Amino acid sequence: KNNAPGSQQPGLNVQDSASSTARSTIEAKIVLLGDSGVGKSSLALRFCQGRFNPYHEVTIGAAFLQQIVRLRDGSQLKLHVWDTGGQERFRAMTHLYYRDAAGAVIVYDCTDAHSQASVKFWVQELQSKGPARCQMAVAANKSDVETKAVKASDMKSYCDENGLLFVETSAKTGENVGHLFESLAARVATDLGR
Repeated sequence: KNNAPGSQQPGLNVQDSASSTARSTIEAKIVLLGDSGVGKSSLALRFCQGRFNPYHEVTIGAAFLQQIVRLRDGSQLKLHVWDTGGQERFRAMTHLYYRDAAGAVIVYDCTDAHSQASVKFWVQELQSKGPARCQMAVAANKSDVETKAVKASDMKSYCDENGLLFVETSAKTGENVGHLFESLAARVATDLGR
C-alpha cells in the first residue's frame, strides 16, 4: 500500500490498529536491489513465507510480498517488500520501484566479486534518486557457501563508514534473514520516532 498524497513520511503510513492495545500499525515500503542472481527473491521469500526455492525464476520488473514485524513498543510494522529485477536491462526502471521507499536492502552474492562492486552503484543511485529518508541495509547473501570471492570485512567497513546496516545472510539456510529485515524495520521505525 502506498502513502496517500501529502503524507509526511515517504513509504510510511500510520493507521489505527484493530488490536486491543490501541497501538498503531505502521506500513513501510522496502525495496530489494542488486544484480541478477544474488538472491533478492530468495531473501524476500525466506523472510515473508519462510521457505526457499532453489529453482526460483528470474524476476521480471518487480514482485511484491508482505510481512509484519513487531516493534519493541508493541506496535507492528507491516513491510511491503518489493523485489526488483536485477538484470541490467531493468535498471532504467528500478527507480520507479524505490520511489517512496522507507528502506532498501542492497543484496550482493558473497561468491561473486562483481556483485559486491555493484553495491556502491546502488547506494549512489538511492542517494541521488531515492527518497531523502531511506534507510539502507547491505546483505552479503549466500553466506552458507564455503568458498567466498569477497571478504565480508571490506564491505562491513564500507557500510560502517556510510552509516549502512550490514548483515551476512543465507536465504538457503535462513541465517540472519529475520535479523536483516527486523534491524532495517527498527531503523525505519526510529525515523518515525518509535
